[in-house]
Amino acid sequence: MLKHEESAEQNAVAAGKATSRIPAQVDKELDSPFDAKAASQELLTLAEVERVICVDDWYAERVDNGEGVLSALADGSLLPADLEKIAQVAPGLTLLRDSSAPVELVLDEFSNAWASLGETERKSINDVVDSRLGPVGLGSPGEEDEPAAACLRELLADSREFLTLSLSEWSKRRSGLLGDGKSTLILFDRDFSREGASQNAGEEQIALLLNDAPLSWRIGLLTHTVSEDDAEIEVWKSLSKKFKADSSRFLVIAKGRLSVSAEGFPRMLKLTLLAPALERLQESLAVAVNGTWSDAIEKVGAIDPYTLEAALNGDRLTDGTWGPETLLRIATAFTQDSVRAKLRADGQVHSSSQIVTSLSQVRLPSASNPDRVRQELSEIERLEYFETASHLTELHFPLEAGDVFAFQKFVEKPHKFEQAGHLKRGAAEKTPRALTRSGAEHHMILLAQPCDLAVRADGKRGNELAFVRLAPLKNPTKGRVITHPGGGAATSFDLPFFFAESGGGVEVKLSQQQYVPLTALDMCVLSDTGDGVMSAEQSMPAHVLPNWQNRFKILRSWVAKQVDAYKAMEPHGMPGKAADHITAALTGTVASPKLESLISVSSSSIFYGVRRVGRLREPYRSALLSRMAQRDSRDAFDPSLIDRNNA
Repeated sequence: MLKHEESAEQNAVAAGKATSRIPAQVDKELDSPFDAKAASQELLTLAEVERVICVDDWYAERVDNGEGVLSALADGSLLPADLEKIAQVAPGLTLLRDSSAPVELVLDEFSNAWASLGETERKSINDVVDSRLGPVGLGSPGEEDEPAAACLRELLADSREFLTLSLSEWSKRRSGLLGDGKSTLILFDRDFSREGASQNAGEEQIALLLNDAPLSWRIGLLTHTVSEDDAEIEVWKSLSKKFKADSSRFLVIAKGRLSVSAEGFPRMLKLTLLAPALERLQESLAVAVNGTWSDAIEKVGAIDPYTLEAALNGDRLTDGTWGPETLLRIATAFTQDSVRAKLRADGQVHSSSQIVTSLSQVRLPSASNPDRVRQELSEIERLEYFETASHLTELHFPLEAGDVFAFQKFVEKPHKFEQAGHLKRGAAEKTPRALTRSGAEHHMILLAQPCDLAVRADGKRGNELAFVRLAPLKNPTKGRVITHPGGGAATSFDLPFFFAESGGGVEVKLSQQQYVPLTALDMCVLSDTGDGVMSAEQSMPAHVLPNWQNRFKILRSWVAKQVDAYKAMEPHGMPGKAADHITAALTGTVASPKLESLISVSSSSIFYGVRRVGRLREPYRSALLSRMAQRDSRDAFDPSLIDRNNA
């Protein structure tokens, strides 16, 4: 994103007008505590820019060829009285008074006569059209560029070389400027129609420069056709695809940052100067990671079958660890230090990082619309905290501490649901249909000791664990924003970036733990949708680990047993909430106020109102469990004989 300059003859004129042309709002901001000019000059100095070039048709010689009047005549925008006034100024325009004359002949006569008219006559005719249509009707493109050009000169023209060129002047001097070795910031206007070029001529010039400009050049596109906010980014993305070149070497800047307010320009200038360095950092990381992973893959491939077989068996197999997960663990061990070593040995990384650090020290005002950037950064950082539900569900990842579940009420009560016949299924249907849920979701996180959750080869847990603890995730108190994990309270744990859309965080309320039956959570693992549901007629899902295949068989038998027991009691005919109480007793949800359950006789299924929606990653999971352990083991003391208020 960039800006303009001017020809030698116009330099003196523009220099005299620079101060007066800057809008009042710009003057005010330049005199405010934030000095846009000082910031811009500091950025250019730190980036070692020796020259600034601005290419804009505003700097082209202005020739009044009567184009605005011709346009008004061709459009029929003028009244007979207007035509009479023009004919009085130029008596030779006889066809203007002839209403039957073809418009082509009228335009031809006017074009021939215009060249012979003096400045006074031309002004009088322009005034007639102006009074009827306003300045826009005169076709005076580029007038809005004047305050932007003046402001640009005020911000960037100082001790370094500052050139302002029209498109034709740039074309003549292009070769010499590219070859003189000077570090340059060049800013192109987008629309050069005032010089007879296209409205996208600036884009075309940038596309050429991306291929042959020296690496020390920084390139920007200045345009009135985009607003200051996210439109700049969208246009840049579109042009990056269009150019099919190194898109990091140019940025798009709205001219409104100059013609309306200068305060936002230094930030865009900084991005323009930084873009190549940021791109080099990305490239260096890609090279380091690719090379390191290639080396790691070779090392894994070099492990002999005897060693590899031992790594994939033993305790890993007993604990139900998936073999490929162990291979990934080995490959990761080979890469842990190598990527850092490659980056530290790369001189380009150090130089690029130094530029980023230097320019980041320049004081700039806050971004006017930071929501988009905050949203994207939140999405990225959220990936560091949480694994996605689709990832866990599709591959039926085993239950682990830190798994996040959503609890929700069913619309129908058990007996009403069954009586309504919602689950009449075809013979080919192997899994129960989803139930309608209502109300807000209540999220909770699993806090069990990791080893206790491990399913052994026989499909059982060594400790015969039947219930596990979960703690609710609650929004922070009004006005409190969670930005870092942990927090100081002993009875809670802060988790930022929990909500994908807003990036907002939650508190894990360790003092409000609840117990839920493990059967409900195990069903979430074995469900193709992540929901706590299973049918006695259900087929084995794909991608289930061997230990969990046996767990599936145990759960399916348990479901059949509970459904038979429920059916034998015939609870639908009992009064009151008998069906609800029997269901809770058979499904183990009596002591789980947040967890609803439903037994369907017609589909031989058990439904729990819970779904696995994510997993907290390391090291945050271990930190959460440590906080839980600290809370559980905290000392209790007899209260003091002296009240706190009297201490």
